[in-house]
Amino acid sequence: MFEVEIISSFSAAHRLRQYKGKCERLHGHNYRVHVTARASNPKADGMVIDFGELKRITNDLLERLDHHLLNEIKPFDEIEPSAENIAEFIFHEVEQGLGEKCDLLYSVGVWESDTSVARYFR
Repeated sequence: MFEVEIISSFSAAHRLRQYKGKCERLHGHNYRVHVTARASNPKADGMVIDFGELKRITNDLLERLDHHLLNEIKPFDEIEPSAENIAEFIFHEVEQGLGEKCDLLYSVGVWESDTSVARYFR
């Protein structure tokens, strides 16, 4: 099995509406996003997927989130903008951006800090 991963980031604010504690107040994170693709064998060109393509799709999406209040952006205007839900959202958006290569996408990890990550897997 081969695995490739790109790492990107964005900064955003959010508040957890259903949480009781300090995270229910408006606050922000410098999120780090790990997007991982997997394949049992590389293609004829020797790659699982072109890093540049994976970065472009991911960064185009993260640009829509960067320096925004996540609670005001769909789907987080209705669901909690937790790291878990953000990871799932990014996974499905990148998956859609990959088109027929979508089966290569394996996981998305969203780091809220250096010690806290939520991952969504296929």
